[in-house]
Amino acid sequence: MDHPSTVDRIKAVAMTAFGEKGYTDTSLAHIAEQVGIKKPSLYAHFKNKDELFLATVDDLVAVFTQKMQKIFDEQKDAPAPDQLKQFLFQLCFALQEDSFGQMYRRLIMFPPFHLQTFVKERFLASEELSDRLLTSIFEQGITEGTMRNEKIDRYINSFYCLTDGLFVQRFYYDQERYSTKIEDAWSIFWLGIKKE
Repeated sequence: MDHPSTVDRIKAVAMTAFGEKGYTDTSLAHIAEQVGIKKPSLYAHFKNKDELFLATVDDLVAVFTQKMQKIFDEQKDAPAPDQLKQFLFQLCFALQEDSFGQMYRRLIMFPPFHLQTFVKERFLASEELSDRLLTSIFEQGITEGTMRNEKIDRYINSFYCLTDGLFVQRFYYDQERYSTKIEDAWSIFWLGIKKE
């Protein structure tokens, strides 16, 4: 079995630390200690905290896009309404995962000011994939006759507003209440797009 490289271990520890403490309160000395190396050794892999942070952002975006693609692939043979519902539910649940979810929340809501442009560029790159996947689902729904014939962009924009709202809700509610909110939000959203 392959052991994670030092770089991979540094990034994994960094993702947890950045997610829990944020950029400002995360120190490279703490990350090095958790990895089991000296701080100067860390500089052999990353020249500064900004470079390490952006490397974890890249990993986060890669994991996020992999999760989206996996969710889509597992449901692609189902009717469009089932695909869309599972895409929503599985995406919301993925954002609850430990270091991934914590880092994602910090990244979206509290990126370091001086890195906001870089973070935004990386995040928007992941949106290109979700746009394509959602376009496929909505086009299938219109073709099947299960969804009203609306402009795809309107559907996608509405879906993002729904997921963003649910994302924020996760900060305030326990798992059971949050699951109910996802179900209720989906039910009303579906009423608005389904073809009568």
